[in-house]
Formats: sequence, structure tokens, C-alpha cells
Amino acid sequence: MYSIFLVDDEELELEMIRDYIRWEEMGIYVAGTALNGRDAAEKIEVIQPDIVLTDVQMPVMNGLDLAKQVNEQFDWIQFVFLTGHDEFNYVKSALNVGAVGYLLKPLDLSEIVSVIDKVKQRCEEVRMKNRSIRVTKSNIVREMIFEKNEERLLNLAGSYHKLSRDSEPKTHTLALLSIDSQSVTPSGLSMEDGLARLQTYMEEWLADKKLQADFVVCREGELGILMDAAYHLSWFTWEDVLKEMQGTLGFTMTAAVNEEPEELSRVQDLYRETRFMLEEMFYVGNGRVIYAKDVQRQLGSRQIPPFQEAAYFEDIHQLALEEAAQKLREFFSRLVKLRITKSEVCDFAIGVVERLLEQIHEPMTESHRRAELYQSIYQCRTIMEIEAIVLEFARHAIDTLEHRFMDKNARLVHQVRTTIDQTFHQAITINSLSDQVYLSPNYLRSIFKEKTGMTIHDYLTRIRLSKAKELLADDSLKVQDVAQRVGYESTSYFISLFLKSQGVTPNEYRKSI
Repeated sequence: MYSIFLVDDEELELEMIRDYIRWEEMGIYVAGTALNGRDAAEKIEVIQPDIVLTDVQMPVMNGLDLAKQVNEQFDWIQFVFLTGHDEFNYVKSALNVGAVGYLLKPLDLSEIVSVIDKVKQRCEEVRMKNRSIRVTKSNIVREMIFEKNEERLLNLAGSYHKLSRDSEPKTHTLALLSIDSQSVTPSGLSMEDGLARLQTYMEEWLADKKLQADFVVCREGELGILMDAAYHLSWFTWEDVLKEMQGTLGFTMTAAVNEEPEELSRVQDLYRETRFMLEEMFYVGNGRVIYAKDVQRQLGSRQIPPFQEAAYFEDIHQLALEEAAQKLREFFSRLVKLRITKSEVCDFAIGVVERLLEQIHEPMTESHRRAELYQSIYQCRTIMEIEAIVLEFARHAIDTLEHRFMDKNARLVHQVRTTIDQTFHQAITINSLSDQVYLSPNYLRSIFKEKTGMTIHDYLTRIRLSKAKELLADDSLKVQDVAQRVGYESTSYFISLFLKSQGVTPNEYRKSI
């Protein structure tokens, strides 16, 4: 619908026009009224209606002067004039100030419908034109953010200024809204759909507040909102907007709001700084507003503090999930306080998970499983999400161990595997292993193969060669030294096993890493 503002110095006639003309049937709603031009000008500046229907002859300020004043500020507002037969000479003047049409008193309903149809068509043309201008301006801003050529950057700024039709260049502020992908997916929306809904919501919200902005899709799931610097300081509170948006749209987003005004020519610096602010989300979590004061710039360490890994693994083996979870919570809380960089946190988490799986004899030997782990952790946008993944693996480990311990044979096989993991560098025989678990060698061979799908010899070889690959990364160690450290007295036997398993000799493998 389109909005209309009514102006007439005759109060009774104004009420009749407001109440007895069926505006809604014509797709129009009355946004306000005034009894003279001066009062109308003040209200129109706030309401900014699509159409103004005004009497020509009025005290204080007549309709023609009102139209001239309003059009200087809002050239898109359409004017229709009311005039009597004896005032028809004013019609030419009215049309000269951009009036779409005029209505003669007394009003004729069919004439009103005809003129309003014409006005609505003009309003739609204006909307299409303004929409085209907004799209063009948004595209210019996006180009400017990523433009490397200084001359091209200045030319783009000039084009933007012409489209804005501002008498003086304005300063701008930038907000970046980033959608939480995990909150969008359950609703069946793609990130692209979520972003489109977010932009539509913000466009309508700002239009309702009579504010304007340029919208720029900077990255996947990230919407930039470039605004007149004055809007951020006095027109609304971002916390309220974010809460309202999340409640209406049904998914979570984080806003980085840079209130430092910058000229358009410095939009790259503005974007770079706001993007840096948005990265603080990694430490503070999703669904909140981040300002420059929230960013702890003095921190950002790459040095991971020591983690009680042995005690953590002991909790896992003791099936003490709460104790293990508490150690994780305290450690990750420390990482947040130190602002440890994301890459370091991710690498730490991956390492803990891999070593945990080795502890429960589920090493990630398949490359695709390792790739899935890396992807799931590096795609996390907050440190809380990474902590949740590590904790989920802890739950999995405890569930696995509980299941094994309920099965007597599984418990014995677990014990044997743990012994091999810890003493692989020593001389290990089937007899020494069977003595530890009080089983005959043949029975131990049988249940080990049943529970693991491999022989004890194959498992020992796999563990030794896995450790050998780690040691070969150290150039100071000779192949003979590596063989002895993983439990092989015969270097030639070690080399033959390595070649059979890996398809290359130890030296060839060393050259490839």
C-alpha cells in the first residue's frame, strides 16, 4: 500500500476527505493530516508519505509553497492539489512544481479514483527507480571494498556521491551481520535464503523508521549495512534490533557495529576494521552485538598453555565424564582469556581428539575420517563450538569403554592393546601378553582377532610402524636408530616390514615428508 498525507484549512472538509473516501479500496492508507502548510511541512518531514493531497489556497503557507519546500528535501513525494473552479489559474502553477494531478471541489469519486490510479503508477515508477539506484549504490560499495586500484576507487566514490544527490559528502558507519549457519540449517533454509530474508527484514525495518542504508553481501552469510553516521548514534539501539530480528527470522546472527565515522573513500579501512571486530565472535559466541570497546586487541597469543592431558585421559579411562568435562571447560575458558588464535585452538583440539581415539584404540587411520575431523573443527565459528566437539568425543570414548568393560573378553583385549601401546618398543611375545591377562596364548589369539579384526602380531606391527613414521620426521635419527626405538633389533627386517606396509622404504618415506 501507499501512504497519503492530507492538507486542508477547512477542518470539516479535511475530516470528510479522511473519513468518507474509501482509501483502502484504492490501496492507500492515510498517514496523517494538517490544517495548514507549515504544520504539514513539519509532519511530512517525519512521516515521509508517498503522496500529499493538499489544498492550494491556505493561510500561513499555501499548497504551492508547501510543495516547493517538500520537494527540495523529498523529491520523490507525489503531490495532488485540491482547487476550486474559481482558483483554476493555480493549476498551471501546481503542475509546474511537479504535481501529478489536481482535483476540483466539490470532489467527484470517479475523478478521485482516476487521479489516484495515475499517482500510484508514478509512485511505482519512483520505487523502481529508487530500488535501481539502491542496487547500483550497493554494487559500487562492494566494488570499493575490494578494489585495489586507487584511481578506480576514487572514481567509484564519485559515482556513489552523484547517485546519493547529497549536497555535501557524508561520513558513514558500518555494521556487519553474520548468520550462524548452525541455526539456519535445522529450518531447511540455505545460507543464501537466510541472507535474503535478513536483508528484506532490515530494508523494511529501516524503511519503517524512514532511514536509508546500502546493503552489501561481503561473504557467505555476511551482510554489510553502510549507513549515515548520524543514524547509529541517535536513531536506534542495535541490541534491540538484533533481538527483534532473531525472534522474527528464527535464526541466530552476530552484529559487529563500527560506530567510528569514515568518509566513503576510506570504506576499505572501515570494512577491514569491522571485520576484525566480527572475529571477536570466536571468543564471545554467537547472537550478540560486538562494538570496538569489546575487542581485546592487546591479547591474541599463539602460545597454547599446558593442558592436563594425562589427567584428562585418566578421567576418560575411569569413565569420569564430569571430571573430564570440567578440565575441558577450565582449559577452554583459559584459552578465551588469553585470546589464543583460532588456528592454534583448532590444532590443539584436533590433537587432543586424535590422541584420545588412540587411547581407546580407534586411531584415525583413514584419511577421510581425519579430513572430516579437521573440517568440522576448522569450520567452527566460535571456541564454544570447538569445545563442544571435543567434549562429544570424550562422551564417545567413555561410552565405548563402558561397552567394552561390560564384555569380559572385550575388557581383556582392551588391556592387551593398552599394554602394546605403552610397551611397543620392548620385546613383546604372545606368552608375555597372555600371562598378564591369565589366558592361554591360543585363546588370547582367538578373542583378540574376534574383537579387533586383526592378529596380535598385525596390531603390534601397525603400532610400531606408526611410531616409526613419526620418528622418521627427525633427520638426526638414522634408520637403524628408528628401528631400535620401535622394538626391532634387525634393521633389515624393519625395512622389509615398512616397505611391505607403506609401499616405500623408510628413507624414501623420509624424503616425501
